Amino acid sequence: MTEQGTINLRAWVQSQFSVMLAIGKVVKVTRNGKLVVKAEALPKLGAQVYDSSANVVGFVYDIIGPVSSPYVVVKVTSPRLRQPSYLLNRLLYATEASKRRGGGR
Repeated sequence: MTEQGTINLRAWVQSQFSVMLAIGKVVKVTRNGKLVVKAEALPKLGAQVYDSSANVVGFVYDIIGPVSSPYVVVKVTSPRLRQPSYLLNRLLYATEASKRRGGGR
């Protein structure tokens, strides 16, 4: 896909959903099926994650690495996604809203 196609896709995804954030490209699939994404932008923990076709992939599980070059760990929850390796080098998106629950201290 060309850079122009990526920009058009980003605009389409953002227009279809409330607030979508391009979080970055998948660089690794771990042995337990989590996706490691090189972060272009940082979503909130627990935010829903989507692929370029606006299909739910999972949620933001953790943010790791140095502050200057962070990575986002995505836990795959979609039952339709049996082979997460097809997402390697593909851009993922996240919602701004956090779905995380829990009590404060």
